[in-house]
Amino acid sequence: MIILLFFICFWIGLSIRHSVILFVFILALVTLIVFYRYKKKIGIICLGIAFIGVGISYIRFDFQRTDFSGLIIDSHDNYFIILSKGEKLYTYHKNNEYEIGDYVQIKGEKNELDFVTLESQFDFKDYLNKKGVYYQIKTNKITAKFSNPLKIRKTRNKFLSHFSEENQSLIKALMFSERDSGDDLNNIEKLHLARLANASGIYIYAYLHFISFILSYFIKNKRLKIISLLTLSPYLIFTFPRFTIFRIMVMELARYINEAFLDKKIKSLEITGIVGIFFLLCDYHNGYQMSFILGFSMPILISFIRDSTFMYKRFKKKIIQMVMIYFAFIPFEIKFYNGINPLSLIVQTLFSPLFIFISVLCLICFYGLPIYGFTEFFINGISNLLGWLSKIAFQINVPPFNEWIVFVYMLLYLAYCYYKSIEFIPLYRLFAGLIVGGLVIYHLPIYNLMTAQVSFINVGQGDSCLVRKGNTTVLIDTGGLSYTDIAKETLIPFFQKQRIYNIDLVITTHDDYDHSGAYDSLKENFYVKQKIDDATKFPVKIGGLTFKNYNSKAATYSEENDKSLVIGFELMNKHFLIMGDAPTKVERQIIKENDHLDCDILKVGHHGSDTSTCEEFIKYLQPKVGVISCGKNNKYGHPKSSVLSILKKYNVEIRRTDVEGTITYRNYIFM
Repeated sequence: MIILLFFICFWIGLSIRHSVILFVFILALVTLIVFYRYKKKIGIICLGIAFIGVGISYIRFDFQRTDFSGLIIDSHDNYFIILSKGEKLYTYHKNNEYEIGDYVQIKGEKNELDFVTLESQFDFKDYLNKKGVYYQIKTNKITAKFSNPLKIRKTRNKFLSHFSEENQSLIKALMFSERDSGDDLNNIEKLHLARLANASGIYIYAYLHFISFILSYFIKNKRLKIISLLTLSPYLIFTFPRFTIFRIMVMELARYINEAFLDKKIKSLEITGIVGIFFLLCDYHNGYQMSFILGFSMPILISFIRDSTFMYKRFKKKIIQMVMIYFAFIPFEIKFYNGINPLSLIVQTLFSPLFIFISVLCLICFYGLPIYGFTEFFINGISNLLGWLSKIAFQINVPPFNEWIVFVYMLLYLAYCYYKSIEFIPLYRLFAGLIVGGLVIYHLPIYNLMTAQVSFINVGQGDSCLVRKGNTTVLIDTGGLSYTDIAKETLIPFFQKQRIYNIDLVITTHDDYDHSGAYDSLKENFYVKQKIDDATKFPVKIGGLTFKNYNSKAATYSEENDKSLVIGFELMNKHFLIMGDAPTKVERQIIKENDHLDCDILKVGHHGSDTSTCEEFIKYLQPKVGVISCGKNNKYGHPKSSVLSILKKYNVEIRRTDVEGTITYRNYIFM
């Protein structure tokens, strides 16, 4: 247990840089427990190890150069990562053909990572940072000095070619943790099975048990386990750098050594601690990966659960253990899906053995046994079952837990497990009640009923503004980009995090794609009650909100931007004005037609282009805040410096979605 504590303290120390207050608090709590349960010397060592972890976490290699030679340690369709003089460097390369294991020389310029991340989309920069990649190379020339003869991706693609295209997406997920498009994966997302269908460790253990069973007819000694483990080596090579498989191989090797040479002197959790420290010493960035966190927390968690359920008979014990594991992973389910599927426990119980069976079959196929037709028969059956269940799936939308809520939740959970293991009925029932009661309260839609909000959603180079009062929701513009589905990838996940199930009204200011292009997909994938884009329909009153259009001549213009609606409304004792892409001539027309127009928060016209936002207009409005919705490093150069100068001249606070992300104003309705 002491080695496990050393491992936990080391990981806490490494994590402090990412959330100082939280992890210092956790370290203090762990240290108090250690001082209480063990000798003072052990507590001091734990603190020392944690401080070593803090120091190591700030180590970063950084060399200024233009010539980079290194080994490719990760490779994907459009980029690869090289290890050069201790630095991990990202390199964009369209239609990348380089393999893991290739040694290349690159001439180019090193810059800090710079990626566009839209609302609710995958944060690629954060992902790379947590892998220890902080810089990218803008390449001028790439020369291959050595080519890996194994051709890993080519071998993967050859294996996948034996299956139909509609089944390849599921096989990629199960075998290689590769996210692809396809009906199966869409249904898996709806059913909250994505983490299960992602080269999970349970498939590898299932394969090892299967191989051990087959080999047991030929091998009867202790070498059986190590031989079974060695058969996994080719799969490890062709899935590198997939951490899960590597972790399992090292863990099982450590258990074999403990059993074969040490007469099981080291306890199971101690082995977990030793292996965990090994991986952190190899590369401390491993400790920031979700696969590491889940992979090493699971054995500890299962140990707690086993101790808590020893008093039950076998069948009842299995059911209770499954429910306890499900509750332990609720924070992760909410994080990944922005809500809970009430059927997910049942669905996961159903599909776990099915995915295990298919994964083992695929792994056998990967090793050359040609049972492709047999495997596809079962995959088709699973696909049909996924399609049927996805039709009845539903989700309770809730925002993800913040890190403090996760901490409190897991603290209550571990307290429940402890007091249940010693059968202290009053306390374990209390903690169970706190967990369930807290979840129920967190999921109730009370907060939305009491609050109002205006959110300028980060949709890149485009506009989209959510207006909500209680459960009345209005979306002004939808955004739209050619390279991604803004509705499915940005708007809908954002609505889910806001506990929103439908949009009462969509207003599109005009027909430019960056303002209305995502509407069709939104309508198809989310419940939209009505849409208005006609200037003659205003003013619009809905749910205590009134929307006015100030571009009175919109219907008479022929140019698309000239026709842009200018939407004004009042909420939370603030006056908002959404300019769409209205040009300066519309702004001047508004000045002529209105002696006075209240405006606290102005959504600046045309993403900060100098075709909008004339000085007369800003002087007339006197807004307190100017919100600019534009894409990061966009090709138009928005916002223009002349527009920013005008806003600064009149002391308008400038807020930008390309800098801040989604900008939200929120308050209680009664305030």
